[in-house]
Amino acid sequence: MTNSNKKRKNSSRTSEPTEPTTQPQSNFVTPRKRQKPFTSQDAISNSGRPPLSTASRTPRVSRSGTSGAYSNRFSTTQQLSTERHDEANIHYEQRLDKEQDFILKLAQPLDTERQIIAEEIIEKAALFMESYLNKASSGLGKPADGMDVADERRPDSPMQQPSTPTDPGTSTQRAERTIDNSLLLNEKLKAAKEWISWQSIGNEKVMYGPIGAFIEYVALMVQERLTSLTGPSSSNVLGCRLVLPSMKSDYKPPDADDSMRIDMGLTRAKINDPIDAYRGQVSYYEVLAVLEAKRKGDDNGFRDAFLQLDIYTRQLYQQQHNLRVAWGVTVSGKHVRVCHFGPDRAKSSSLMDVSIPEGRRAFVEVLVNWSLCEESQLGRDPTMKYLDDLKCWKIACPGEAGCMGEGAVVKDYYFTTVSCQADRLFGRHTRCFLATDARPTAVISADNPLKPTVVIKDSWALSKRQASEDTRDEVKSLNKVRDGLLEKAAKLDIIIPEIVAGGRVSFLRNGDWVEDNTDTVCGLGEADDPSFRAHRRIVMRPIGEPLRSTKSVAEFVTVVCDAMRCHSAFVELCNILQRDISDNNTLVFRGDDGIARGMLIDLDCAIDLGQGEQDIRKEMTGTDPYTSINNLSTTDVERTSLDDWESMLCLICWFATYGTISGNRNEDPNLAKFPIALWRQGSTADMLTAKQSAFYDYESFRDLVVNNFKPEGDKGDESNLLENLAFELHDCLFQNRHLSPDCRGTRLKIKYDERNPTDSGALLGWRARKTQRSESLPMVNPFKERAKIWKDISKQLLGIANDYFAEAMDLQKKAIEAKSNAAIDNIPQ
Repeated sequence: MTNSNKKRKNSSRTSEPTEPTTQPQSNFVTPRKRQKPFTSQDAISNSGRPPLSTASRTPRVSRSGTSGAYSNRFSTTQQLSTERHDEANIHYEQRLDKEQDFILKLAQPLDTERQIIAEEIIEKAALFMESYLNKASSGLGKPADGMDVADERRPDSPMQQPSTPTDPGTSTQRAERTIDNSLLLNEKLKAAKEWISWQSIGNEKVMYGPIGAFIEYVALMVQERLTSLTGPSSSNVLGCRLVLPSMKSDYKPPDADDSMRIDMGLTRAKINDPIDAYRGQVSYYEVLAVLEAKRKGDDNGFRDAFLQLDIYTRQLYQQQHNLRVAWGVTVSGKHVRVCHFGPDRAKSSSLMDVSIPEGRRAFVEVLVNWSLCEESQLGRDPTMKYLDDLKCWKIACPGEAGCMGEGAVVKDYYFTTVSCQADRLFGRHTRCFLATDARPTAVISADNPLKPTVVIKDSWALSKRQASEDTRDEVKSLNKVRDGLLEKAAKLDIIIPEIVAGGRVSFLRNGDWVEDNTDTVCGLGEADDPSFRAHRRIVMRPIGEPLRSTKSVAEFVTVVCDAMRCHSAFVELCNILQRDISDNNTLVFRGDDGIARGMLIDLDCAIDLGQGEQDIRKEMTGTDPYTSINNLSTTDVERTSLDDWESMLCLICWFATYGTISGNRNEDPNLAKFPIALWRQGSTADMLTAKQSAFYDYESFRDLVVNNFKPEGDKGDESNLLENLAFELHDCLFQNRHLSPDCRGTRLKIKYDERNPTDSGALLGWRARKTQRSESLPMVNPFKERAKIWKDISKQLLGIANDYFAEAMDLQKKAIEAKSNAAIDNIPQ
């Protein structure tokens, strides 16, 4: 196809049979005058920064991602904020398990000696606090023995413990610091008492200081005990930490992607750091857990606090590339609850009432355990480490055997660039790192950048507990694709990813190798958690660029068509259905000749069609706003290759509206009001309705979608390339003239009857559904009808992709040749 307006020989818009419709029968590729945009009625990261610390388908509710994500391009800041609040409400109703006190045990020290030390600190901290509060409530200035609770003269005072060699300074300086700490303990207890003893709280902001003082008091007790240890014990606690509140409260973290303000960020400090050292606006990158406080002590207060915590915790995953699970704290009046966020569900503890001794002790225990447990128990990935001397990350990956553990080969890689962040609270938490296996010999900097050779994909995918039985293992799927296409790839002219290494991640926990999975990090077993996820890491090449990097319409069309050519090869030759077409999974690969090609990645959601697994009928997969209508619906229609083709059509329309050329994006102030914006706004039902309307027929697709495409490309061959491609794909999917009228459209309708063509084939409206007559009408679901012949339709779609791929490739080559000739002409003679 050399002319974008030339009718293709195998175009799906031919003649017989025809369906009674008001749709125009003219060839849709005829150049048209661009109409006024139709509006709806409703109106990568810097991972080379310092380490976090030197101490050592389910309900579709999480889709907002980062504010800069391409899937959010048609949403205003206010719309994103509203959406995140709506998601948090759904999380509270559908994903939160309350009064799950077992989560507190997840952070108890695993080492026996640390357990003993933690128990000592908890006992002393609780004892001194109760003694102080009893004395204060009696109106006395001193305890019965005449000494202050934290008086350094008391034999049982934490101040009377010997100093550690790691505690610098002379004996006089240490003694002076002991007196200072004694005063600090009294000061913190006095401030904390205001929160504990309040009869009523008028303003939640007055809670921040006393809550912070309570936490700092516990940190002081931890510090005094740990810095007093000597010998082997002092070495055993080197990886411990102080848990401290940010000094700034009610603030926006500097790395936030929205304008929301957190009440308090709990962060880590070395055990020798001064308690009152400046900790201002602690970033999400540095936060151990967010603390959210509400004045009301009832269930509504907890709900309000959790909703805020839910929104903020998402950003911890976004900013901390080695975070596997997250912790949080809610305070509603005097009631404290600890929250634990796993890949699929959130859990909260029973309330700890700090107005009574048992509640205060329970909160003390949480803070002490967080100080002495292993970093992996706080959510950190122990197989990733920031190398401060080289200013880069080191990450361990499974070797050729596909496993990690005793005797297994583990290969280290190094990276500074994160090409894909984990930007959602629940789900796979997929991250991609551009890495090399060559350890840097000098500090990484702008003058000495790291040169990546592979991409490492890190994710928590739904899996079978036994790796040998896991039919959805992405490594197995990729190897099957590679083996099935290796000899044919050159003939097919497609680019397929190569696995260098990969498998499930394991790590050392308290001296033993354990597999990193939801059983390990969430403390659940098969009976408790059927949605099992395993932590997988895959090393692949070649490295691709993001889809947003295309520099022309021809490049974009080449890449998306090439990706679907790969998709078709996966299905036809390997029986692998990808099931998650998105901009993150469609990459640009540039060869030495400068030609942009497409590469399809990410088989986490893929299934082996040869396994006969048809539980996929009820499973929702995909990425908003590219999810197919069939996936958004609640029907049991089989998911097929057609769903992925529809997702690619959605992706093409999304980018064509916002702009496919890097650096040339749509700046229309009404962008958020375009009908296409409804593809990712509101509930699943709202998105379903919006897509059914947009794809219903030719006129709807033209008016609601294509007329809002951003004009791009040259005046010549590129000008209508995107529009023509979109129209042909839409026509083949939803208005295919080669098929029965029953296969057309996007909604349930009356079955086509040749004997009565006037009334049949009509859309069943809500009025008809309310009548008894509608029960007797023969109805048909066009998606179900198309699913019966999905292979035939897929071949037609592949024919369209092949034609446009060839045309776009030709345009790319002409552009490169013209640029080369221009450069030659500019060379001085």
